[in-house]
Amino acid sequence: MSKISQRRALLMAAIIPAMLLAGCAAGGSGTQAAMKGAASPATPTEDMMSPEETDTASPTETDATPTETGGATEARSAVEGFFNALKSGNVDQVVGAFAEDAVVAVNGKATAEGTEAIRTLFQGQINEMKQATHTLEEEQTLGTEDAFVTATSKQGQNNLRELFLLSQDGGEWKISHYMNNQAG
Repeated sequence: MSKISQRRALLMAAIIPAMLLAGCAAGGSGTQAAMKGAASPATPTEDMMSPEETDTASPTETDATPTETGGATEARSAVEGFFNALKSGNVDQVVGAFAEDAVVAVNGKATAEGTEAIRTLFQGQINEMKQATHTLEEEQTLGTEDAFVTATSKQGQNNLRELFLLSQDGGEWKISHYMNNQAG
């Protein structure tokens, strides 16, 4: 297993269970509470980062221009680029936001792994996703090579929670894992 794969596996093992537990515990109390609640449990990620390595920002619509600098803002911009590509219906740009070995788990669909599977997934959903509205909730770096971004989206009658894990890939942030599910 490569060093990048190991780092991603540790990141996923630390963040995903906390996000899922927070979402289940929040129940009907709102999407933002479910997403923000995931940050409170102690996780192994605290050992991987120091306060100086952590960037955070408050929720904003994806049209907003970030004013702070640092890895979290750059990771946030990568997610904004993904959402803008969705809105424009440009499947090539959507797929380009992901790392080659990315994993995508979209509510109600089979998990897509790798570029071609991700392309197929988004080609089948791009028209309905073009109409969605997105709000970025939180972003945080995890060391210098990894970050996560949370968001909420409204797609038709569905309210979705979204989690993006990003990694540095050739000097730019790429989405390595993307997961969404319907908010309660």
